[in-house]
Amino acid sequence: MRKPTKDWRQVKARYWKIVDEILRKSDIILNILDARYPEETRNEVIEKKMKDYGKKFIFILNKSDLVSLKQLTETYDSLKSIAPTAPVSCRDRRGKLRLIKLITSSVRKRPMAIGVVGYPNTGKSSIINYLVGRKTARTSPVAGFTRGMQWIRLSENIKLIDTPGVIPTKEREETDLALKSALTNIKDYEDVACKILDLLIKRNKKHLEKIYNIKVNNNDPIETLKEIAHIKGKLKKGGEPDIDGASRLIVNDWQKGKLKV
Repeated sequence: MRKPTKDWRQVKARYWKIVDEILRKSDIILNILDARYPEETRNEVIEKKMKDYGKKFIFILNKSDLVSLKQLTETYDSLKSIAPTAPVSCRDRRGKLRLIKLITSSVRKRPMAIGVVGYPNTGKSSIINYLVGRKTARTSPVAGFTRGMQWIRLSENIKLIDTPGVIPTKEREETDLALKSALTNIKDYEDVACKILDLLIKRNKKHLEKIYNIKVNNNDPIETLKEIAHIKGKLKKGGEPDIDGASRLIVNDWQKGKLKV
């Protein structure tokens, strides 16, 4: 007898139903973005729903420690014209007090329900844990780890609601999803790694050289990938660079927040 296969469309529909319910119940929404890739981690479907429901929301530039001050400032200035914006680094424990003040000044009513939305692995659960001051929401580097609605109490009169990470149905491009850390089952690691390297070469070449102990002599991601393969001992028989092995290393480092742009 054939095993029933999980219909991904049904799973997506269920996820969106949960997100929709949370948006309706929330007094304010924390919209989590990856500071390294802010525009690409904006979710236009969720933003439209928030506006349609007349909900206040705050952009949170999470992982702000992984970008330069110049880039962070440019992104902040661009987003704050749309909605209040707060740079946060859970790893460096920066931005909490500023964010709490932004939340409490935006919504005066009590009790207050705060919804938390964003792409898989942008750090929603990490933001919740940072705000609460203890580990309450589950965290994982695996995209889409949060499967359902979680209610967490921030204070006597304030509760947080975590959502599953949702990818809009129309998004199919593997490289972009992997860059957003929204995809872990990757078919073409080389393509994703080259896009990451291209981004690093353009924005933060010195960091790239320091992390992998290499010297980028040109702006060709493929040549840089080969150099990293040699330095990291990712070699095939005969000393040929193992491009797939080096690519997997780079993608893994990116998704775990080791690479700064």
